[in-house]
Amino acid sequence: MGLAVTFLGRKLTKIIFFIIGGLIGGLLALRFASMFIGEPFIYLIAVAAFIVAGFLFYKLLPIGAGLAAGFVTFLILKPVLGDLVMAFIFALIALVVVVILFNKLLTIGTAFFGSLVFVSGLSQLAPLGWFVQLALIAIFTILGCIVQFKT
Repeated sequence: MGLAVTFLGRKLTKIIFFIIGGLIGGLLALRFASMFIGEPFIYLIAVAAFIVAGFLFYKLLPIGAGLAAGFVTFLILKPVLGDLVMAFIFALIALVVVVILFNKLLTIGTAFFGSLVFVSGLSQLAPLGWFVQLALIAIFTILGCIVQFKT
């Protein structure tokens, strides 16, 4: 699992979000269309809603990640800075940076997370020293980034 996330993390994330959005849209359409329309057309509407909602989730993923980053930045910096306006400005900066650099951040993050999971699994099989674990995490993160940036 760790190697799959290391080398295919960006694509897997986008596929998973398409499926999640599609399921949400399809199930909502199925639920509400059943109140107004007969049996055979409900399923056609649900499939269309699955495709549309999945596509929207896929396309709006960078904006959602930017909003999450901005919100977390605001929550962290508000008590630290004590100034609401400055925390909001830094939150907006975080939002813009994440939206602009989304694919690169997603690639690096999934490569690191996948290599961390992989090395954690290896250390369950055979005890590895902390330096070996750190070196393996760095090597697999770099390899995962190279593979994901090439594809």
